[in-house]
Amino acid sequence: MLSPVAASVCSAPDGGKARWEGFFTGHRVWDGTRVAESAKRLLGMDTAAVARAAGEVVRPYRAQPGSTAPSLLLHTTTPLLKAFDGDLAALLSGQEPHDVTTYVEARSVYLGTPDDLTLGRTAPWAEAAALRGVPAVDIGDLDHYYLTHALLLMAEAHEERADTPLRHVIDWLRDRPDAVVRLYALDVETQIFLLWLLRRTGLTELATDANSPAVATEWNRKNHIHPTVAAARAMPASALELPPEELLAAEQRLGRAHQRLGLTVPVLPGYTIARTGVDRDAFVAGVLDAAALLRTRYGLSRAALKPADAGDGARIVGNLDLADTGRLAAEARTAHAVGDDHLLEAWVTFLTVSLGDEEGDEEAAPGSSRTGTPGPGSPAARRVPVVPSGHIRHGQVAEGLTLQMLDGYSWRGNDYVDEAGWTALGLPRDAYRTVRAALEAVRAAFQGPESVADGSHGGLVTGGIDFAVGWLGGAFGDRLLVGAIDFNLSAHGAESLRTFRDRAREQGIDEPYAATRVFLPPADRTLHQMAATARSKAVPGTLLEAVACVPRRWAMVAATGAEPAVAAARAEALAAALTAPGPRP
Repeated sequence: MLSPVAASVCSAPDGGKARWEGFFTGHRVWDGTRVAESAKRLLGMDTAAVARAAGEVVRPYRAQPGSTAPSLLLHTTTPLLKAFDGDLAALLSGQEPHDVTTYVEARSVYLGTPDDLTLGRTAPWAEAAALRGVPAVDIGDLDHYYLTHALLLMAEAHEERADTPLRHVIDWLRDRPDAVVRLYALDVETQIFLLWLLRRTGLTELATDANSPAVATEWNRKNHIHPTVAAARAMPASALELPPEELLAAEQRLGRAHQRLGLTVPVLPGYTIARTGVDRDAFVAGVLDAAALLRTRYGLSRAALKPADAGDGARIVGNLDLADTGRLAAEARTAHAVGDDHLLEAWVTFLTVSLGDEEGDEEAAPGSSRTGTPGPGSPAARRVPVVPSGHIRHGQVAEGLTLQMLDGYSWRGNDYVDEAGWTALGLPRDAYRTVRAALEAVRAAFQGPESVADGSHGGLVTGGIDFAVGWLGGAFGDRLLVGAIDFNLSAHGAESLRTFRDRAREQGIDEPYAATRVFLPPADRTLHQMAATARSKAVPGTLLEAVACVPRRWAMVAATGAEPAVAAARAEALAAALTAPGPRP
């Protein structure tokens, strides 16, 4: 049984108190001033100079087929996505937190091999490294929530001639100048650490599988999807006479992604409410103005308030009544306290699909089973909203799509589908092709001429884009729409699924489909137990694997299948077996 850190009391910015219990790290987090101080101590630079220097010597790596370059695994969640804020908010609201920093560390080991080196410090990470035979450097610091903050503090100690575990990392990199540093995100903390490693190793550059600093810091968020409220209000009156699809396209051209990159992809109606330098009253007014625009321009009645800088569905408030200005103002005041931009985006009645049979729900009428209520013979537990994700991998659009499994707004796994698998589930072919075309447009935008001036040219190596498929009603009537709803331009959970498919092929497994499931494991569950159970349930010609386990917080399993529904059923059955109490191997 793995033991979390000792319980303690964590203070929220608003003075609230939460009991920090069941986590595998502490809750110490650096602010921007402390990060800047570390840059000065280690590099003699301010953070602006760090970004420029990293852009020159930290280069994106695009793996080629058959590539065998060794990897330094340095996966940690990032303050850019406010993972700590999300965990703390869950505690304060009485919800179960994810312990994001621990599960990102632990699941990253699945990407490694015995030829690689992984850095971490948590018990689930150490168990995964031992089980998979990946050499590991344990840096020991469990006080800090973010691994990068712990690494920077250790680098400072190293500069004071302390004997630290980083000595082994420096030696390993110096002996392997062709190594690739595999990252979750190239945020400023990671840039500082990598530049320091370069100085210590004497190397002239480092290759990473992450996006460039410009992409990592400027585009790994949601505030570029929609125009600001002010920009939308400034549209000429003639634009307001356009049909809704044309008005939506005109509004999107006012958004940051189109203005700076020329990017055009299908989106939902929505508006960005800026937070930086905006006081609470002005922010609340912006949210209310956005609500008025959605009502008057598109005839919509409901929306979601979404933070621009959060991941894994954190802090989303959905299904808000656009006419309830009191509720909207209250949610806006809460959002303002966190500090990032927000979006007010149209609420979707999702198309749903049953993974228990092969019938999609594309013919459902408004307000019927497309909201998630199963039809006759469709198992309720297997019916899911159609929220496809597509991925950029090694700088190219990855094959196929994945259907996201969701628990509320939180991601709970992926099901791989190609076009044949998508249509076999009864889903409309046009929607699949629309998503695929949008992915190619995103890749092309970061290769186009506008990206040169933006500083992001060629900087997109990895990422995922999520889409909604469903109905909005209002001015759009009963037309089925596809729209991009999230840009996660960093490492992502679906990479575990794609790595699993790679390994299945390497082992001669012919089944083309695969699924992962994320679930809450019991407090006494371990990855060793999960792996033994997966082996015991696999039959010849299939592959079942345990990816990671953070007791009580987060676990992932994966399974292959001859059809998408078969892979999904196997993954769900394995997760159910590992969730249930009782004897274990």
